[in-house]
Amino acid sequence: MDTKRPNVLLVDDERGTIETLGFVLEREGFRVTLHTEPDSAIAELGRSSFDAVVSDVVFEGTAAGGRVLRAARELRPDAVVVLMTGYPLIEGAVAAMKDGATDYLQKPVDPMILAATLHRALRERSLEPENLEFAELVDILSGMVANTIERIDPYTAGHGERTRRYCGLIAASAGLDERTRERLELAAIAHDYGKIYLDDLGFLTKKGPLTDSEYLSVQAHPRLGAEKLGSHPRLQDVCLWVAEHHERWDGQGYPDRKKCEEISLPGRILGVVEVFDSLATERSYKKAWKLPKMMEWFEGQRGKAFDPDVVDVFLDALGRGGDAWIQEPSLDLAGVTVPVL
Repeated sequence: MDTKRPNVLLVDDERGTIETLGFVLEREGFRVTLHTEPDSAIAELGRSSFDAVVSDVVFEGTAAGGRVLRAARELRPDAVVVLMTGYPLIEGAVAAMKDGATDYLQKPVDPMILAATLHRALRERSLEPENLEFAELVDILSGMVANTIERIDPYTAGHGERTRRYCGLIAASAGLDERTRERLELAAIAHDYGKIYLDDLGFLTKKGPLTDSEYLSVQAHPRLGAEKLGSHPRLQDVCLWVAEHHERWDGQGYPDRKKCEEISLPGRILGVVEVFDSLATERSYKKAWKLPKMMEWFEGQRGKAFDPDVVDVFLDALGRGGDAWIQEPSLDLAGVTVPVL
């Protein structure tokens, strides 16, 4: 057996599908074992070691792929698990992530995308956080967020990356040191990660504003995000700022109703930038705001929602960035990349 080739267990009741996927994965450097039934795949997990498990979700009308996922998590806890689903994106994503899947792919699955997904996930699994450059941690977490919350909610395409860039610019202008700026960029990427752990994600694609009860439920996501990012010492500040990104200067934010300088400076910067990008993004129930309206509104929120000093730094940067910043969400949604001023 060639131990240098990652071992992949591929499970799907469509024999033609897994044979095609298996052929491409073999060609891309994997050693593949095929199974068409969940029970036989689970038995295989008990006998053999695998670096990755790829399974369909639905077998003959039942979600038996969940059993494969749970068995993989129990029997091969270090294995990468990717689920393939033909179900609507939200249901597939939430089920996969909450049950411990590394990633999920919408069927029909492109074999080359599957191969690339496995190569990336296996590389990330092999990296020890203690030995990583912080820039590598940022890139890994950026990919994780792009493959979770931003795939569930297409309207937020690029939101994490834009928030990261803007926070970096504002933090530099505010005089924050390089270490703090690095960690703030990581918090900016991950600030909405907790949303995938909410009980109901229907609000993400809702055609209209949230009800009071929906809004109350959503308020759990900053704390959930901070908890789910883990307790690694290098992420302690990152988790704090993720938890703070909806706190307000006047104490009317959430989840802890912190006010003024009870909120960390990076948390205050993230709060301003996150709201800006949300207002600049068109949704089914609202248009994207134009630059004059945006600047007037933020000026009016000095000392209310936001730290006055942070607003001043932000408005100066926004004045220089101008309409290019306002246009970025729609360009990202369309898959167009433009330089940031």
